[in-house]
Amino acid sequence: MNNEIRQAYPLSQELETQIFDLQDKAWEFLEQNKIEEALSKIQEAWNLLPEPKFNTSCSHIILCDLIPFLNVSGKYSEAKSLVNDWIFDLKNSGFRIYETTPFLLLGETNLHLSEIEEAKNAFQEAVKYGATKRDFSEKPDFYFEIAKKKLIDNDEIKKLFELEIAKDFEPKAIAVELSDEVSDQIESLSEEGNEYFDDENYENAIKVWKQALALIPNPQNTYVETLWLETSIGDAYFMMGNHQEAFPYFLNAKSNIEENAYENPFIMLRVGQLYFEANDFKNAKEYLLRAYMFEGEEIFEGSKEKYFEFLKENVEL
Repeated sequence: MNNEIRQAYPLSQELETQIFDLQDKAWEFLEQNKIEEALSKIQEAWNLLPEPKFNTSCSHIILCDLIPFLNVSGKYSEAKSLVNDWIFDLKNSGFRIYETTPFLLLGETNLHLSEIEEAKNAFQEAVKYGATKRDFSEKPDFYFEIAKKKLIDNDEIKKLFELEIAKDFEPKAIAVELSDEVSDQIESLSEEGNEYFDDENYENAIKVWKQALALIPNPQNTYVETLWLETSIGDAYFMMGNHQEAFPYFLNAKSNIEENAYENPFIMLRVGQLYFEANDFKNAKEYLLRAYMFEGEEIFEGSKEKYFEFLKENVEL
């Protein structure tokens, strides 16, 4: 198994905008309790994704809505088939699996189907691939107990699910405003991280920024604070030369739906540089060019010359 991180297929900004508009409409319908209309819109967004369907820049965020929406609609078998296809794609990609959400969704879907043993296997597999308690934080507490094999009795699991989930199951609503207390904590930790970063103490900066990121509820990509924290963490890893760890944070920042990362030249620069370091020169050219179009040659100041030289060799500037 390749230990590198699989790179998502980038979509055009126009197509991403179409997809996110449909996603917003789906949530509007869901908040009005118009379940079928909500499902129709999120399925329309999914249908717009080109092949490779499970590996585009929008695949993850749409699947994380589509599968719960199917469950809300009572279409459990369809949800299970889709999430199984997603997991099959991950396992057969040849790359390291670092995203554990599909396994959580599979476990929950299996609970809807009263397939308790399969649910247990899915939650435990999530932990196998690196899921921690934080990954389970938006789910009922007993999911993590199942994952850690602390709760094994099938009848008890079924009863807990019926009491806590089946009565009023609904995906979490998108983005509520952060409380003043949480916002103040995030601001304080962010400033502390900035001080470490300025002193080139990147490891401590990452540690502090991750503490701040953990304060933001899921789905985190609906908060602008997430974009800046993930960009900062990714940049610290980049400065350490740890490109493999930096990449997921910048890809997450790029998928933030509260603020358009494609209009941020620094994020475009780093994404382009990381694609370059991954030898994905097609995507490297696209994102380095985006950065250049915003700020010109100045955006490359302070970076190694190879990035701008590569761009000049491949694009007529």
